[in-house]
Amino acid sequence: GAMSGGLFRTDGGAMGGSSSGLDVSDIAEAWQRIRAGSAGEAWVLLEYEGKNKLKVKASGNTRDALEEHISDEKVVFGGLRTKEGKFLCLMCTGENVSAMVKGRAAHHKNAAFNALDGTVGEVCGLSKEEFHQQLQKLDL
Repeated sequence: GAMSGGLFRTDGGAMGGSSSGLDVSDIAEAWQRIRAGSAGEAWVLLEYEGKNKLKVKASGNTRDALEEHISDEKVVFGGLRTKEGKFLCLMCTGENVSAMVKGRAAHHKNAAFNALDGTVGEVCGLSKEEFHQQLQKLDL
């Protein structure tokens, strides 16, 4: 990883964190709830606020509820906890998303996933349908 000298950023500025310039400062609290095993929350989804910041889009505890927020019109990141207590990163790049946004999201993927500590794998789809197929394999 980067030589940041610690797990937690304190500067809050655009220069801190990873070289991707992605601001993930707003998502730590939501992810900690998933990590803590909060009964009502087994997943959290993140969406862009502007071009270089992620914010919490939604959280919940069923696969159906998660899938309601997936669309072929946007890029969604996230993380989930399986029934076995494994943590996985999520990324769905909508089929209809522009090439520019797809490129930016690919560039941001590592920074987004790094912000979700403790994850052991990832669930990625390049369309809503592909993401759905991947999710079906999980015990949520």
